[in-house]
Amino acid sequence: MSDLAQQQTASGAVAALEAAVDGLLAMPLTGFAGPDVTALVQAVEVQRRRLEAVDQQLVAEAVQRGIAGEYARTSPTDLLVSLLRVTPAEARARVRRAEDLGPRLALSGEPLEPLLPATAAAVRAGEISPGHVRAITACLDAIPAHIAHEVAPVAERMLVEAARHEHPGQLARTAALLLARLDPDGAEPRDEQLERRRGFSLRKHRDGSASPTGRFTPELTAAVETVLDSLGAPVPATDGMPDERSATQRRHDALADALMRLLRSGTLPTTGGVPVTILARTTMTELQAGAGVATTGHGQQLSISALLAMAAEAHVISAVCTDEGCVLAYGRARRLASRDQRLALAARDGGCCFPGCDRPAAWTEVHHVRPWVDGGATDLHNMCLLCRYHHREFERRGWVVEMANGVPQWIPPSWIDPARRPIRNTAHHLTDFDFVAKAARAEGSG
Repeated sequence: MSDLAQQQTASGAVAALEAAVDGLLAMPLTGFAGPDVTALVQAVEVQRRRLEAVDQQLVAEAVQRGIAGEYARTSPTDLLVSLLRVTPAEARARVRRAEDLGPRLALSGEPLEPLLPATAAAVRAGEISPGHVRAITACLDAIPAHIAHEVAPVAERMLVEAARHEHPGQLARTAALLLARLDPDGAEPRDEQLERRRGFSLRKHRDGSASPTGRFTPELTAAVETVLDSLGAPVPATDGMPDERSATQRRHDALADALMRLLRSGTLPTTGGVPVTILARTTMTELQAGAGVATTGHGQQLSISALLAMAAEAHVISAVCTDEGCVLAYGRARRLASRDQRLALAARDGGCCFPGCDRPAAWTEVHHVRPWVDGGATDLHNMCLLCRYHHREFERRGWVVEMANGVPQWIPPSWIDPARRPIRNTAHHLTDFDFVAKAARAEGSG
């Protein structure tokens, strides 16, 4: 076929593709049954994936012929960025896929099969996506050099077969398991490499928050995931208070919960000869107003409300100053309940005392009914147990806690109960139903 005929065939194929896409876009779908819609979704996806093979063929041709230079571009990647307005990362990925899966020529001009023939065939058939290809090539690149020639073709075929049944994320996990089994003798050097790469740091921001950065070992990753799974589950919905946190917010709060438990445990080693403490500096004006900020020993800024919340569960040393900076008082500004008091609270409340919450006592923090900064005593008659979620949320939601006959009861917001009748949590003690029964009888007699 002449060059002109080839060009006409290619132009006709693109025109037919354009017409087919136009037809699909114009097609009314309202009359389709559900199975018809899903079948069409699958059929279109197959062709979308097959177009990847066309792209690989075209990009491979551009690479082999050095077309980038004709356009005064420094590389095939640069050419794709200019022509297609894709990001450099996307362009590099497409060039890499073309190198691995596109057609090749020997120095003599003889056609060669792709470097990854099984993967290329699956792409041409529309069976796997670019995400699958990334997982396969990443695995093959990680095979140790001394066994790659022997096992890489077998590994490729295994992964392509797995890709027909797994999405790219699952395939990446399958690939990791395959790598671990391909070279058992290489596991120890790999472990040593992971140990060398381990690290963790906090990149602090001007507003006092921080972004964690680093790399965890597999052992620490497993431990952290276990903690997050345990403490980061959604809080069961209680009266008027479903857990509206996102998954990432729940994981954040789970990590905070775990660290506060560690601070409460008293098992941390001393620093500078004294127990682990949080040093905070604030002014008397801000402390009395319950507003403003305190500065920690690491230079972090905490709101006064956050400082007081931490002081309920951690050793906090406060330096209270005048507005000019003169130290007025220095001492343990803690509201810590003693061990015996915590045991008594656990026996009385059973766990989080917010209505409907079943979090156990071990998962709770001590809350002062009358705020400590306002003179509230660290005594049983002024304390109750709340899980971290309800400790942070109840005031914002309009709930009020008060003590009645030595036990906490809750006043719901008016949008839940216009009469704002007190409620007790019955999730931990069957005897609490007595309170409910008495309240019901009182309402009936009234």
